[in-house]
Amino acid sequence: MKYEIVKVQLEDKDKLYRLLQFALYDGSQYIDNTLNQDCLFDYGWFDNYFTDDDRDAYFIKNGEDYLGMAMVNENLKFNKEGKCISEFLILPKYRRNHIGKKVAYDIFELFKGDWEVQPMENNPIAYSFWKSIINEYTNGNYTTKNDGVEDVFIFNNN
Repeated sequence: MKYEIVKVQLEDKDKLYRLLQFALYDGSQYIDNTLNQDCLFDYGWFDNYFTDDDRDAYFIKNGEDYLGMAMVNENLKFNKEGKCISEFLILPKYRRNHIGKKVAYDIFELFKGDWEVQPMENNPIAYSFWKSIINEYTNGNYTTKNDGVEDVFIFNNN
């Protein structure tokens, strides 16, 4: 399936927020994340993706269809500089078509240097997905460190 990665612009902030809600819902079975009084999942750093230079958000699209989204920032656990995947969603309809893998590779290629990826805690599916992707992408040239909660995959793609 064809797709494109499109940087989210301020005028599409609400669309990103709605997609983020799907990602947070998806993860709510693994972590303690409850709905607020407006029946939405809180995400305290959301507005920062439109004000801070160290955060970027992308839609994954096929024409006019939204396949998912990715959010990247520099909130690192172990490295002083680099990028991390903060949120990543491929809508269920498009999963199992290797789109997630291809999109992850493309996101990594947008930013050369140090990377950290921390799968959602207690989520064995996310852990397996990211371990497989990073192992293949780096040809096994990555390390894993635990931050006291969960493993963090660390690699450099220079």
